[in-house]
Amino acid sequence: MKEVFLCLLWSLGIVAHCAAQEGDLQKKNLSDTILLPTRTLNVTGAFDDLKVLKQLFPGKYYDLSSGKYKNQLINWECKTCKPKSYIDENEGSSYDFPYAEGTATRLLKVYNYKDSSGTQYKMLTFNHSEFDPDGMQISRFTGGTIGFAKFTKVDSVWSLKYFQPAAGAYGAFSQCPSPELLLIGHDQYAFMIKSSNGGAGGPFYGNLYLIAGADGSYKEVLSANWVERTNVDENMSGWTCTYNAPVSNKRFFRDIIVTIKGNYNADDFEDLPEEVKPYAKSNKKGKFTLAKRYVYKWGKGYQFQGPAGVTVD
Repeated sequence: MKEVFLCLLWSLGIVAHCAAQEGDLQKKNLSDTILLPTRTLNVTGAFDDLKVLKQLFPGKYYDLSSGKYKNQLINWECKTCKPKSYIDENEGSSYDFPYAEGTATRLLKVYNYKDSSGTQYKMLTFNHSEFDPDGMQISRFTGGTIGFAKFTKVDSVWSLKYFQPAAGAYGAFSQCPSPELLLIGHDQYAFMIKSSNGGAGGPFYGNLYLIAGADGSYKEVLSANWVERTNVDENMSGWTCTYNAPVSNKRFFRDIIVTIKGNYNADDFEDLPEEVKPYAKSNKKGKFTLAKRYVYKWGKGYQFQGPAGVTVD
C-alpha cells in the first residue's frame, strides 16, 4: 500500500527531491532530557524559527522540499525516554509518545503576540509523526502530535519560558493542522485546531478542538464535533463553521460561540444537526444558521450550553 501511495505522489511530482536522497533517512538518539519541561534556551539576535526548532530537537535534519511541496524534518529517537500516553482524536484511541520506532519533528507555525503590559511572546508550535525512512506521512487516519514552546522577550533576548513537547494528536496523515490563535480572556490566548477527515471522496467531517493553558499544562479544553461537513455534491447537506470568543466580564475563559451555516436536503437527512432535522421534515431544501454557545466549567473544560439558536430560510 505504501508503494502505491508513493507512486501516486510521484505522479503529482512532489517526491522527486525525496527520491534524490541516497538510501533511507537516518535518526539520532537523544537524551531523555530532551523532553524535560524545565529545559532552558536563550535566543539572541534574529529569531530563526527552524534554527530554534533544531536546538530544541537536535536530531538528523533533512530538507526534502521540492517546488511548492515543503518537507523539512528532524529525525530522532530517545531510547531512555519513558513514553507517556496521549489521545489521537481521530478515533479517540490512545498511543505512546515518543514513538517507539523514532520521531520526525516538523515546524507548524510561530505566533507573535503581546500582553497588556507590552511584554512580547513567541509561541513555537511543532508536529511530531512516526519516523519513516522515506520521510513520508501517509497514515490517513492518524493525527500528528502537537507540541509547544513559549518564548518571552527580555531586552533583546528570547528566553524559553514554557516547553511542552506533546499535547495530543489531531488531523490526518500524521499532520496536525496549524492552530489559530484565539484571545479567550484578559491576556489569555488559546489555540483552535480545525480538523477535517473522512473517507476517500468525502464527505469530510470537521471538528474543533481548543487547546489552552489549564492546570499547569496546555491541554484540550473544548471539543465540538461535526461542526463542518464538506466535499459534498449539490444533492447533499453541507455546512461550514466560524467561531469567536466575544468580549465579556469574564476575565478568563470567555464563552465560545460556534456559528454553523449550511444547506440541508431532506434526501440527505441522517447526518444533519439535530436542531435542523425538524425543518427538513417539512421543507425538502433550505439554508440554516446554527449558533452554539460553549461555557467553561472549571474541572470539565468547555461545555455546550443549550439550546442552540437556529434560523432557517
